[in-house]
Amino acid sequence: MDVDSVIAEVASAVGLAEGTSGVRDVIRAIARAEPVATRDISRMAELPVPIVTAVCNELRKREVVDRGRPVRLTQAGRDAFAGGQRGLDARCPVCHGRGVASAKITEALQDDLERAAAAAPAAKPELDQTHCTVATKISRVLAMHEAGALDGSRIILLGDDDLISVAIARFAALTRAPGEIRRLTVVDSDPDVLSCVAAQTAGTGVAVEPVRHDLREPLPAALRGAFDVACTDPPYTVPGAELFLSRAVAALAGDAGQHVFFSFGARRPAETLRTQEMIAGMGLTVRAMMPNFNEYVGAGILAGTSHLYHLRATAALTPLIAGDYPGPLYTADLRAAATRPYRCAGCGAVHAVGPGAQWSRIASLQAAGCPACGGTVFRPMALQQR
Repeated sequence: MDVDSVIAEVASAVGLAEGTSGVRDVIRAIARAEPVATRDISRMAELPVPIVTAVCNELRKREVVDRGRPVRLTQAGRDAFAGGQRGLDARCPVCHGRGVASAKITEALQDDLERAAAAAPAAKPELDQTHCTVATKISRVLAMHEAGALDGSRIILLGDDDLISVAIARFAALTRAPGEIRRLTVVDSDPDVLSCVAAQTAGTGVAVEPVRHDLREPLPAALRGAFDVACTDPPYTVPGAELFLSRAVAALAGDAGQHVFFSFGARRPAETLRTQEMIAGMGLTVRAMMPNFNEYVGAGILAGTSHLYHLRATAALTPLIAGDYPGPLYTADLRAAATRPYRCAGCGAVHAVGPGAQWSRIASLQAAGCPACGGTVFRPMALQQR
């Protein structure tokens, strides 16, 4: 088996933006954990589930991956690619790569936060809401504690369907230091989230300030330049990240060293570059980035995980978006304003699908067949804005 040729062919067939490196990441994940679910490969390779599925299907055609489920290598694939790394995992078995763990705190908070999660309003997919797990709520608070971002701090959460404010308040009550949280403000456009936060933080000793506000509009004057710490888990889009981070920067006091905890999933290379450019462009530095730190209820396209960025402010803080934001924000908004190219698996021809294209839905293209060869199997490529 010509390893380099197989990898190059698969990358080309899928139209993989990550190129041959992305294919190698998928194969490495399979080799280390086989038999392994597609969702777990997605997490390890940091690629969307549909892309991993497409890569695995191409590897099956080349007899690198077995045709059964869950995913595993064939013997020929194992001989060519496994490299003796089967079962090798260097992550900490206690914190699982998060860098924070406390059995004592977890045990003390688990039941309270399970009840709070059960009382939370249903996630609203149209707002890109997907609730994080209770373990993630606890880990985020521990990460903030370890960073020194809780004691004596003024904290703002920009969007809080994950109920991180509840976890902070319960943690403060548990450690008998509720007075050390000088200010805890939750900004959300969803009144159900704000009502739940108020109910679940009652009696903790931490006064939570709920503010109903659409972040498409600038922050109210009373919230600008008033906080030491900002937390946000924005919509799953680069424009959403840019907007919510801009509001976070606007909320911070002007001193260098203020904290931003920013949760955002793995993106394609161009989107990752854009995200990192806008972080630097706002005068923020990356103190740490913990891959797959956050886990969410349900799998989803990103395998139910996102990274946690710990950002620190410089003296040159500047939001990239200062005024109103009228553009697309949520995943559904971007899909409505975008076309996606699909590559025919038979002949390699590329056809646009979406608003304004000849085929508005992939089902229409599949029903009509490829104009070049009549094929009905197509591989998705990156979205393109109109």
